[in-house]
Amino acid sequence: MAEKSIAATVPGSGRLQDEEQGSVHVCEYVSPAHGLGELEVMAMRERIPILRKLRAIEAWLDKKFGIETTGADRIPENERQPPSIFNMMFFWFSMLISPGTITMGLLGPIYSLSVNESIIITIFGSAIGSIIPAFTASLCAPTGLRQIATSRYAFGIWGSKICGLLNILVNLGFGTISCIVAGELISAVSGGKVTIVVGIVILSVTAYIISFFGFRIIHRYEQVAWVVILIFICVEYGQAAKYYSPTPGLSYSSGQDKTGAALSYFALIFGTSAGWCSMSGDYYVHYPADISRWFVFWMTWIGLTVPSCFMIILGNLYGGILLTNKAMADIYDNGGIGALILATMSPDGWSKFVCVMFTMSMVASLTAIYYSSSLSIQLWGKHFMAVPRFIWNSLLAAISLALAWGGRENLIGVISNFLSLLGYWTTCFGVILAIETFWFRPRNGGYDLEGWQDQDRMPLGIAACVSLALGLGVSFLGMNQTWFVGPAAKAIGQYGGDLGNYFTLVAVCFSYPVLRHHEIKLTGR
Repeated sequence: MAEKSIAATVPGSGRLQDEEQGSVHVCEYVSPAHGLGELEVMAMRERIPILRKLRAIEAWLDKKFGIETTGADRIPENERQPPSIFNMMFFWFSMLISPGTITMGLLGPIYSLSVNESIIITIFGSAIGSIIPAFTASLCAPTGLRQIATSRYAFGIWGSKICGLLNILVNLGFGTISCIVAGELISAVSGGKVTIVVGIVILSVTAYIISFFGFRIIHRYEQVAWVVILIFICVEYGQAAKYYSPTPGLSYSSGQDKTGAALSYFALIFGTSAGWCSMSGDYYVHYPADISRWFVFWMTWIGLTVPSCFMIILGNLYGGILLTNKAMADIYDNGGIGALILATMSPDGWSKFVCVMFTMSMVASLTAIYYSSSLSIQLWGKHFMAVPRFIWNSLLAAISLALAWGGRENLIGVISNFLSLLGYWTTCFGVILAIETFWFRPRNGGYDLEGWQDQDRMPLGIAACVSLALGLGVSFLGMNQTWFVGPAAKAIGQYGGDLGNYFTLVAVCFSYPVLRHHEIKLTGR
């Protein structure tokens, strides 16, 4: 078969014309809105035998089971199939109303803060951190592009690949936490007869199957998955009340030690909420391009903040239990958060049923994690884009399963070392995109949507990448992690206090506008 030419593509015909022999080969639909980069990907799928076979398999799966075949491609306005607008909020309810979120709240009292202090910081940390993903989500409906793809208009094509990699790492971290908690719940329900690994496998496989089908099925599932779990969590609030700390206002630290603990816990909660910013808009690309950005912002902000606070506060209360009830603390030490949740509920049959349902509730977040991460891989380049999404989906599910299997005995270590770091990267990402969106884009012709895969039409991304590196670099001055404590963090109390987010924010706000101005002046884009 002769090689097909991009130049010979007939827009809107769904065919590629062979220039040499004049033959016509039927392939995927080509919209007039497709740009040169998208046409190159389509031609690559036809030219390379293995990709052509994979594309045929994907088409068969679509015909038989209705899986999504668009992958990370831009969604033109005439091809959009918008879900209910309320899904912008309910989607996040399903993602966050699960025991996996409870574990974040344990660390407030563990950091020696009182239960009441932990709750206050939880509310402010969640509310402020949710601003970043609520903003980034508002960029995707107008462009029809996934979240990492929108970053190309600041980071350039090569810089956005770094953002994609960081997004995958963030997602796999969240996924690892969910899998471990699910494993602990299943093990607790079985009385230890079933290992944590079994629960990890059950959750991973279930989430993988749902994510395999893509956008439409995920939205339908996430629209309703939260309802029953919310009822169970409300019951859990009541049943666990008799174990709550009798002295919720009692703090176990004072002076600078308390300040350091508060800063570190705030950084963790902020990072937990802000961490969704590199994928939040992935689920909005089918909404109309002219939808109000403020509407998208507030629906997403509410959808993130309300369930995050609701679940993490329950974790704060559980943290108080660990500090004041030795019997419950022993149960937690032996069986993790899953065993602790089971022990606070009664009667026995009810508690086991609810814990099984809690395990399945974490499918929602893991499903979205697999889906968005596979899109990020496709956005690494045209060759990655040419490989069907279900291949990357399968690979990521396997990696997530392996990470949860390996880290199952150290959940608190995974959380404390991972989530605080999220704030540094997400602060850089969100602030750079905000400056680009509100300052530079209106002054430089807006968004060239057809050129989103064309290196010659996208920014070089030098300004954004240098600002990202600078922001992450200065974060080490205020970082407070078990493996490294920065000089500024060391100055706050005996155990330090995390100031990394503030150093990062200042560095990016000062560096990016200056660097981007010079980049545009030198390159014109």
